[in-house]
Amino acid sequence: MSHLELWYLVIPGFCVFGLFWTVCHVVLLITLWGFHTKLSDCQKARSVQQSDTRSLDRVMASWGMRHFCLISERLVFFSLVSTAILAAVSWQPSNGVFMSMFLVVLSLESLAHGLFHELGSCLGGTCVGYAVVVPTSYNSPDGQPTLLPPDQVQELNVRSTGMLNSVQRLFSHHMIETFGCDYSTSGVTLEALQAKLKAFLELRTADGPRHDTYVVFYSGHTQRTGAWALAGGDSLRLEQLLEWWKEKNSGFTSRLILVLDTENSLPWVKQVRSLEGVYVAVQGAELAPAGDIEGVDAARLGDFTSEWVEFNCNPDSATQWLEKDRTVAAAYGVSKHWSDYTLHLPTGSDVAKHWKTHFPQATYPLVHLSNWCCGLNLLWLCGVCLRCFRRFKLGWFPPNILDTGQGIKLVHS
Repeated sequence: MSHLELWYLVIPGFCVFGLFWTVCHVVLLITLWGFHTKLSDCQKARSVQQSDTRSLDRVMASWGMRHFCLISERLVFFSLVSTAILAAVSWQPSNGVFMSMFLVVLSLESLAHGLFHELGSCLGGTCVGYAVVVPTSYNSPDGQPTLLPPDQVQELNVRSTGMLNSVQRLFSHHMIETFGCDYSTSGVTLEALQAKLKAFLELRTADGPRHDTYVVFYSGHTQRTGAWALAGGDSLRLEQLLEWWKEKNSGFTSRLILVLDTENSLPWVKQVRSLEGVYVAVQGAELAPAGDIEGVDAARLGDFTSEWVEFNCNPDSATQWLEKDRTVAAAYGVSKHWSDYTLHLPTGSDVAKHWKTHFPQATYPLVHLSNWCCGLNLLWLCGVCLRCFRRFKLGWFPPNILDTGQGIKLVHS
């Protein structure tokens, strides 16, 4: 009571910041409850699948926990700040109860903030995949289509079914959401493929944002330019596919991975290396012609898919992509800015949508404060230098095995 003039500041400050502290901690409790619910769902999903190869962090990544944790980290940060401000306003160093409660609350909030920060940093992004397998009954070694014998057609159908099984194994092993695996022996029209691809490229996660990675697998007849040969004499060129991708991905930073098990995939591999402004990768294969390697059968469609999926799903795979005299060689190409790619970070609209879904309307004013504070980037210059170094390294010294961070590895022979 010796400094009565300070009470005119302490009491109003305690009331104002006490209200702010209460609102922040209501948000904190709702956030922790939501995290507990999502974590329980992930544990149930993992127990249902009964697989030792699927770790909990992989299941959490496929369920979009990274996005939830990044937003929750911001919210817990405000709880920390509110506790520090309220303690500063009502500071009582001689009160043992006050000091103990302050340290306990601050420690618990720091643990929650560290948990969400670590999960947001280490968990992978979401991924969705789509596969198209179109076995053709025609062969055109000299540009003129000729009908294959019935026994070769039957063998081709068996190999195509094996490819579908391999792709489904890849999607299941890496917890990739499956949009569909289409198989058609009569060919696919351009209109049908366009509708299916556009629907696939605009898919979003259950929480609202776009997926981080979109994977498209194709195996079938192609032209010498790499364009997909479709029914009715139509074809799908890489430029058309990229135009659809840019249309659906406008304003977002998702990436597209094309996996091609075709006879003419190298033109697309080379073409994608000159692209700018998008994150696109093409994994292709080169099949050795019959007679190139003595004593070894000619490679056929499906051989690359089998080896590549085994390499990506089995850590103990004996596949050596650099060995000589391979009948199936691999090649990949990435766009110029591929190394700049980072997983999607919550935008202002993502935070606002998350807030409207999980929190009462009275807490909405904190959305703008959260977006402003967490949108500051004080190390932007370091980021620019690091991006330049990564571009140089990937452009001049591309690795033989490029890990996409999604469990899928691109390989080069």
